[in-house]
Amino acid sequence: MTGEPRPAVRAAALLFSMAVVGGLIGFSWERLVYEAPADVMDQVTPDDMLTQPARRTRTPEQEEILQRALSHFPPYPRGSRPEVLAADYLGSDVPIAVAWFSTQDTPDQVLAHYNSTLLDAGLPTVGQRYSEHAGYVGYWSPASEEVHLVSVLEQSGETLVFVSSGRMTRMLEGPPKVPEWIPLPLNAEDAAALTFKLEGGTQYTVSARVPDGTVPEVTEFFSKALIERGWRVQQVRPADESGVQLEVRRGEVRGMVMLRRQPPAPEVMIYLSLTERLMEAPQEEAPEKTR
Repeated sequence: MTGEPRPAVRAAALLFSMAVVGGLIGFSWERLVYEAPADVMDQVTPDDMLTQPARRTRTPEQEEILQRALSHFPPYPRGSRPEVLAADYLGSDVPIAVAWFSTQDTPDQVLAHYNSTLLDAGLPTVGQRYSEHAGYVGYWSPASEEVHLVSVLEQSGETLVFVSSGRMTRMLEGPPKVPEWIPLPLNAEDAAALTFKLEGGTQYTVSARVPDGTVPEVTEFFSKALIERGWRVQQVRPADESGVQLEVRRGEVRGMVMLRRQPPAPEVMIYLSLTERLMEAPQEEAPEKTR
């Protein structure tokens, strides 16, 4: 057996990160064996969702994005009206459509609903729970190399649901471009990095896995390596064998490092989410008026 994760799982984890890029949640590189299923969910239409009473008129472009994102899943029975989040922000080679809605239901309820829907349709699901507050479920279409996900992120008692569809294979090709100023353990594998230009700053996300390590060992590496590079490091909670979360900051860059291990797998998953704020250019003093 090789150490290369299945493309379906890698693509799903990557799309999940893209759909909730503002959240601190990681990638899953679990090994799954897929048969090539019929893409039966392509038969589901989002008409019920798209024809809900509108609070405002959608543009044709927004309707097209919603169609791409929602057409692979039936509407959630207790969700708000779906809205466009983003589309194709990684370029034409990586088509992505993301919609979102909110619900008062828990992440467990949302994921269980869509997991049952996919299983009833005869699709092998791909999914991951990062905590009681975050996770995803979806499926991979081998024919189109597209992954379709429902991702959840609970905030302040409300569950945000991201429905996404994307062809992520191009993002998995070629060597990773991890910024040199971000340290990784020497034995880290499957490193991947993405950079987003945002209004007022830049978002960096980096993921990798340590195949044979412990959470305390990898925590010690990051604490030492980052501090040596001038970072301030603070643990959100004590490290144990299941995971740890670190708050990090250096100058105008701040973010989180999350490490997780899911027994019985021996590997430790690494996820970094860092945001660099743009410095406002100092305003020049107005020249004195001449008399």
